Amino acid sequence: MSTLEIKDEASQSIVNFLKTHVPKSDGYNIETELKQDFLLAKKKSKKQNRKQNTKKTKTLTRKEKKVLGFYSIPRNSVQYKDMLALNGIWIEYISEMLELEKQVPDMLSKTWDQFTQTFYKADFHGALIEVVRSKCSSYVGKKGICILDTKNTFKIVSEDSIVTTVPKKGSVFKVFVKHLAISVFGKHLCARPAERSNKKIKSYLHPDL
Repeated sequence: MSTLEIKDEASQSIVNFLKTHVPKSDGYNIETELKQDFLLAKKKSKKQNRKQNTKKTKTLTRKEKKVLGFYSIPRNSVQYKDMLALNGIWIEYISEMLELEKQVPDMLSKTWDQFTQTFYKADFHGALIEVVRSKCSSYVGKKGICILDTKNTFKIVSEDSIVTTVPKKGSVFKVFVKHLAISVFGKHLCARPAERSNKKIKSYLHPDL
């Protein structure tokens, strides 16, 4: 017996059961009603499958974006004054994350670890950053607004509208938030912002750079 014949036999047995057990009423035909429901169900399922197929979209991979030049920012292509608004948005964002409307916790308090962990997990696009120490002395003193936070580098635009790429590893940064200047070790930020948000930093580590 074929699969189609088995399905037809099963359907007919359901119809026979309903005819036997469902009370008859005026103008109600079980076979007609079932045929209408089955046909509608088949039509709906076909339409749903078509919709699901049309929703499939291909997104660019990170490698494809790199080839297209999404991450390459020419040295003189960004104006510092245009990034001031981005810095203002970032200050609001980080102030809310760190709850700066409250008192900044003391280093010896129980809440200090939570404060530092939150800061390290932040996204630094828009942050005003200065290099205070580096294994490469030419980077020391570089200061600007971060326009690209990648896994291993910060791209910052300085007041003279020059874009500089600064490696995170081997550098110590000072990040300015309102009246605060927070120092961070670049090696703790060597991850993409999305990955860093799930990463726990060991606060007792004190690397040389």
